[in-house]
Amino acid sequence: MARSHEDFVDIVKIKNPSVEIVGIYTKAQDRIAVKCKECGYEWNPKAYSLIQGRSCRYCSAKRGAKNKSGKTGLKTQQQFLSEMSKAHPTIRVVGEYLNGHADIQCTCSVCSHSWKAKPYSLLQGHGCPRCAKSGTSFMEQFIKGSFEMALGEDSVLSRDKTAIGMELDIYIPSLKIAIEPGNWFLHKKSLNRDKTKRERCKEKGIRLITIYDKFPLTQQIPFENDCFVFNDDLNKADHSVIRDLVKRLFEITNIQYRLSDSQWSTIERQSYDNAKAKTHEDFIESMSAVHPTIEVLGKYVNANKRLLVKCTVCGFEWDGVPANMLAGDGCRKCGTKLAHKKFVKEQDEFEEQVRKANPDIEIIGTYTGRHNPIQAKCRICGHIWNPRASSLLRGSNHKGWKTIHMNCLDKESENV
Repeated sequence: MARSHEDFVDIVKIKNPSVEIVGIYTKAQDRIAVKCKECGYEWNPKAYSLIQGRSCRYCSAKRGAKNKSGKTGLKTQQQFLSEMSKAHPTIRVVGEYLNGHADIQCTCSVCSHSWKAKPYSLLQGHGCPRCAKSGTSFMEQFIKGSFEMALGEDSVLSRDKTAIGMELDIYIPSLKIAIEPGNWFLHKKSLNRDKTKRERCKEKGIRLITIYDKFPLTQQIPFENDCFVFNDDLNKADHSVIRDLVKRLFEITNIQYRLSDSQWSTIERQSYDNAKAKTHEDFIESMSAVHPTIEVLGKYVNANKRLLVKCTVCGFEWDGVPANMLAGDGCRKCGTKLAHKKFVKEQDEFEEQVRKANPDIEIIGTYTGRHNPIQAKCRICGHIWNPRASSLLRGSNHKGWKTIHMNCLDKESENV
């Protein structure tokens, strides 16, 4: 016999007194809306689970799950905050810690981004998602800045894709040296790609130096030569560690340059600024310097997410990639016009070339391009037509010109 809604409510009051039934009971396997009387949390469990004693997960987490010895295995708020201060000193925990899987509100002190994350993922190393999308790490910026200080900014390329057809984080063409710093947790998933980069660099005569931080002490080093590993997170470790790394890189690349204390400080400050995620205002400022004729209409999110922009010269609107625009990509419509103008001959130049290739032709129209029609006149018979400009440069004449011209010449000879 099917259980009625009233019967189900009565059973839950006995089996699960902290739960209030909000929805209508249909059958044991169907979900039903309920509400926790203690904290007000609402959810939709299967009806039979309430009869089995399943209650509010948040209140259960607060009470703590007892293990076999009768002790709670749940961290306190203070314990979690202590662990977070070591794992992520730049992340401020705003919400209340319930358990490892219940989302908690966080704020990044670097970029001010606010988001919800699972506590266990934060303690495993996952940080601010906005900073993660900013493009480069502090470690990469620090190494690049050090080489720029020693060799000059123009000598060091960032994220170059031309040398081997794949992106190289740091590339120094004059030394034929590339440096790829990265987090092992992320790179271990794309180790084949790293191997391919090494093979291509070897083919091009480029020495590739790979650096992995957060590398497990028990893990075998993936490459025999030019591969440095660190157990610490070099983005957060004592800066003396990354300074020693740079000195070692200078040594093996034969760079005889010693950085002063003030230069180290400058590199650190600039690396922090360059590694952090840009705000919308930062992007506007950068764009005004690179492209003063492009107006930003959309909202900047990160370097790779397209946003709407407008060219103030021609009025063209498009969705551009911020990283590409800051690297120099501008209005493609204006760019096409400039490229066209660059390759289009001047009127005088075209007429001079036609006189040499086709002395019997007089140009009447305006030259706009080699593939476009242009009005021309035959000097012999006076015929006017609109051939393609390129055909005139090849010596072509109007249709039937041989017969017509012969008749014209015969008439001239008769008159003489």
